[in-house]
Amino acid sequence: MSDLSDIREKIRSGRIEDALVLLDGIPEQYRTAEWYYLKGAAQQRRGWLDYASENFDRACRMDPNNREYAAAKENLDSSKNGGFRSVRKSSNGCDACDVCSGLLCADCCCECMGGDLIPCC
Repeated sequence: MSDLSDIREKIRSGRIEDALVLLDGIPEQYRTAEWYYLKGAAQQRRGWLDYASENFDRACRMDPNNREYAAAKENLDSSKNGGFRSVRKSSNGCDACDVCSGLLCADCCCECMGGDLIPCC
């Protein structure tokens, strides 16, 4: 069985295929949270973002206090959102952007029917 620190080094040095082969050679009963994290890291480097996300999720579930795993998951999720973190809404699900977009939509509807809700737009 391969040492996970060796696999980590292979991923760091860009030897992704070697790392994936070694990871796949580890029997399922020996796959720890670190294994799932490293598998996700290798998959992310390959561009297999959905698989990487699944493995980062599993690593975080297995070791919820590990900041390295959580940061990797957050960074991947952020990159999937175009580089921006997802915005958490308030408990009622409505924020200032919802109000503004609602007003703009209402104004457009009024203008289509000959009225004008917001005179400046």
